[in-house]
Amino acid sequence: MKAVEGHRHRRSRRSRRNVALILMLLSIPVAISAVAAVVMFLWPAPKAAGIRLPQTLAERSGSVFLPPPQSLVAPPLVERVVLDGVSDVRPLSGSTGRDLEGRIWFGVTHGPAPETARLVQYDHRARSWYTSASVDDQLRRLNLTREGERQRHIVSKVVSADDGWLYFASMDREGEKADGSALPRWGGHLWRMRAGTEDWEHLVAVPEALIAVGGAGRYVYALGYWGHVLYQYDTHATTVRRLAVGSVGGHVSRNLLTDIHGHAYVPRVAAGPGGRLQASLIEIDTQMREVGSTPLDFYLDAGDPNENRGITAMSTLPDGRLVFATARGHLYQVEPRQDAPGRVTALGWLHPSGEAQAGSLFAFGGDNLVAGATVRGDRHEWVVFELLTRTSIARPLDVKGGKSVTLYGSQSRDDDGGCYLVGWSGETGGKTEPLVLRVSAAGPPGVN
Repeated sequence: MKAVEGHRHRRSRRSRRNVALILMLLSIPVAISAVAAVVMFLWPAPKAAGIRLPQTLAERSGSVFLPPPQSLVAPPLVERVVLDGVSDVRPLSGSTGRDLEGRIWFGVTHGPAPETARLVQYDHRARSWYTSASVDDQLRRLNLTREGERQRHIVSKVVSADDGWLYFASMDREGEKADGSALPRWGGHLWRMRAGTEDWEHLVAVPEALIAVGGAGRYVYALGYWGHVLYQYDTHATTVRRLAVGSVGGHVSRNLLTDIHGHAYVPRVAAGPGGRLQASLIEIDTQMREVGSTPLDFYLDAGDPNENRGITAMSTLPDGRLVFATARGHLYQVEPRQDAPGRVTALGWLHPSGEAQAGSLFAFGGDNLVAGATVRGDRHEWVVFELLTRTSIARPLDVKGGKSVTLYGSQSRDDDGGCYLVGWSGETGGKTEPLVLRVSAAGPPGVN
């Protein structure tokens, strides 16, 4: 009896082992799938054959990081860049970008009627231009055109993502009301393209006008008005998310910020105690959750908030910090942090004499210098700001004979250190003309 019981016990143990082995074998595909899911989540997007991907922060941010200039006192060198190959170009609205080969891109509106928007590319060293297809051409090619639709504007930055594509947005203003009570009839579109190709990819059409685009590695963000609506495109999952951050009336910021952790920063303007408007910088993580809020005391002025342009200038520094300017010309710094909201610090006025309109900002040497153009009255100046001491130097900016000049453009520099400003000038008989200026430091860079 004991022998039989021992045999049964051994057989039971063998059976349990066999069952365990079978379960283990059956679980292997599940385990492999789980590991694969984690790997796919963490691993970069697959690289298409022959496609170059950004490798450095400079390439990801569309800039170039050089040593500080030898002299901060000398006025900058200014060259007027003549647009070539596109007829009847309208005034430019700050749309610039840089591809991985160092060429500079501009979003332009041109005619004759009906006007449309397109991208043009400039190679500084070759002094050559490349003109892409228009937005309307692309909509027709993809059978996306709605009857009567026009897309007359590209005013966003042209940014790189980690997949090697260039991202930007188009929009139209037909039917919109400046008080924010009506959206533009045709809304906006988010696009991507390979530099030098004629066929773009359409990502999403939205009811808001998309005025700003920012790249954050895997993620691309676009800001729409009215109401500061944020869209996120995930280049791995190819999904789009939407979040209404909030703004009042017809107020809209001309820029948003993106950092090295894939987060976006968008201003929110809302009524506070007593009905007084208050502005805050809202940090949004990759899951489109609000994770931080910082008051921006120098964002709004005493004028009509619908006329305020919000964040008008921004730049990424070589160490990953962000510096931005409000329309009033006040500088702020954002220090991104991995496990906590970014630290936002007010740095003071960009211009040494105080408040001045600021429409551009560039990393100008190491981790400690930024520079940009300002205007006070009819005086245009190039201002270099030292972040460590929070002091600045202003020098005259030669606008090449332009009258009633308005200039924008941030971040985009060529390999020789040229900073690109775009806008318009009233030059002949009251007619407004497009204006592109390349600004660089006098003399070669100094030593890090």
